[in-house]
Amino acid sequence: MSFSNKKFAVYLIVISLLFLLGLYCGLRFGAISYSQQELLTTLLHPFKETATQDILIDLRLPRVLAAGLVGAAMATAGAIMQGLMRNAIADPGLLGINAGAGLALALGYLFFKSLHYSMILLLCLLGATVAAFLVLVLSYQARIGFSALYLLLAGAMVSALFTALGQGLVTYFKLSPTIIGWQAGGLVGVNWAMLKVIAPFILVGLLLAFIGAKQLTILSLGQTFSVALGQKTTRFMVFFLGLVLILSGAAVALVGSLFLVGLIIPHVVKQWTGPVYQKILPLTALLGATFMIWADLLSRFIAPPYETPLISVVSVTCLPYFLWMIHKGEFYD
Repeated sequence: MSFSNKKFAVYLIVISLLFLLGLYCGLRFGAISYSQQELLTTLLHPFKETATQDILIDLRLPRVLAAGLVGAAMATAGAIMQGLMRNAIADPGLLGINAGAGLALALGYLFFKSLHYSMILLLCLLGATVAAFLVLVLSYQARIGFSALYLLLAGAMVSALFTALGQGLVTYFKLSPTIIGWQAGGLVGVNWAMLKVIAPFILVGLLLAFIGAKQLTILSLGQTFSVALGQKTTRFMVFFLGLVLILSGAAVALVGSLFLVGLIIPHVVKQWTGPVYQKILPLTALLGATFMIWADLLSRFIAPPYETPLISVVSVTCLPYFLWMIHKGEFYD
């Protein structure tokens, strides 16, 4: 085994242990904490009708699993975007996807008093698609392709427009009670019914991303190299953009508005693996899932018995690394 493969194995093992520890702590600790024996007994007999089962199996387990799925989906979507655009700022959240999903949800709640989770997923995907399409069209330059600066500016403009429209609808039609939880981001209301609808989209999206990782590595080399290697670049570009929309749209539908995960996590992983997406994507998914599980756990303990909005915890946690990236000039072409 080469030195680089040994390093990858070490990172994989360490992050896996942190992931398992996060699952354990997320189930055991909270407003009500349980002993290890109570946790093991409940997990071994999940269908036994007890108060402990109601909390651990019906509330905490789907929440922890949802946190892992959301983290993996957002981080993987960010890694794919960075590979396609070949720059460090191509995060789905910064490209207007969250704002597009939020506007679509506001329009949905405007016409319907309640929305099924399948409809929420469809609306988020539709809004994310429209926003991403506008950003890509506005930022594309015939001579240089997609510039990091133009992507940032176009994403800011589309996000500002869609956010303003969405908040205007929410304020004018008094939709705050129905959409404010989504805007703050959180996993409080996640249940098995939600996971049953949304989790398959994330799992299939992750699987397809892992299968196509080699093609993404070739795409990340640039169009000249990928064409020279015989790759059908347009086909794979559309394929990976579709995966980004599915992963980010499903994650946003499950957790609400969320930023920076798709930007920071892939960037951290690239420092360890280099530009090889066969290693980047699985490690990014695992680290994203681990990070989100611990962020959700932290949101429960900052101001008990209340929960801190997840988007606030993620933003504050990622801020030091984000500022360090700016200091190093990572956002410049």
